[in-house]
Amino acid sequence: MIDLINRISELIVSGINRLFGFLPPLGVLLVHALLMGIVALAAYALVSNQAVIKRTKNRLLARVLEIRLFQDDPLAVIGSFFRVVGGTVLYMVASLKPLIVMLPIVILWITQLAGYFEWRPLKKGETATVVAKMEKGTDITAGTPTLTLPAGLKVDTEAMRSFKDNELVWRVRAEGDAAGAMKIAAGNATAEKEIAAGGGRLQQVSPERLKATAGFWDKVYYPYESTLPADGPFSEIRVTYPTAQMKVFGHEMHWLIVLLIASIVFGFALKKPFKVEF
Repeated sequence: MIDLINRISELIVSGINRLFGFLPPLGVLLVHALLMGIVALAAYALVSNQAVIKRTKNRLLARVLEIRLFQDDPLAVIGSFFRVVGGTVLYMVASLKPLIVMLPIVILWITQLAGYFEWRPLKKGETATVVAKMEKGTDITAGTPTLTLPAGLKVDTEAMRSFKDNELVWRVRAEGDAAGAMKIAAGNATAEKEIAAGGGRLQQVSPERLKATAGFWDKVYYPYESTLPADGPFSEIRVTYPTAQMKVFGHEMHWLIVLLIASIVFGFALKKPFKVEF
């Protein structure tokens, strides 16, 4: 089920990225922030009790003003303080339903965006490590493991074996733009994984391809490729991509911080046109 949900999420996010591909990466991220803010407003409008939220907010404001106005009366201040606490709890309860609706959407959205903004393709001359983790009991000494790469990438080292982790490891180098599937052959088994190099445009990278038997949250966190066969000897295949950098007004900021701040700003900016209280 999660595999199907990941594929649907990928189609939506990649479609948005292609549609706004003429923008720089920051511009594309702000488009997602705007859409995320709109989806949040829609969730509040559809599933929350707007009258209760508005009434609770007004009462909270009144209690805060009471504390300000009667600050010389300790008993009044204490009473207002506890009413503020109670009102805050009521407000959180009233907001709980749209937050529950939004949470899985936002998690899937963010994990898809990570493929574009958390990591980046290799640049010319950069190296990365390709790791094929084999299932326990698989003989990694059998035969000579091979790694076949798409044009634009080359294998820097022969396969190294990690007997402790039951892994086959290669170092690869980017010689130009590349995008496609690399092929790993170990013994009588083969497996493929996407790999990318180059720059100049927003491009999805997949740091890890998991096995079909991987855990639920692992599949949520690495949703970019179909899973490896459950009955095969490959447990997972990884590529150590560099971390992407994003600059905002000349300062480096993590893309997730930019996304969350921008989506909140868009949400507040659009709450009146959408006639939504939160």
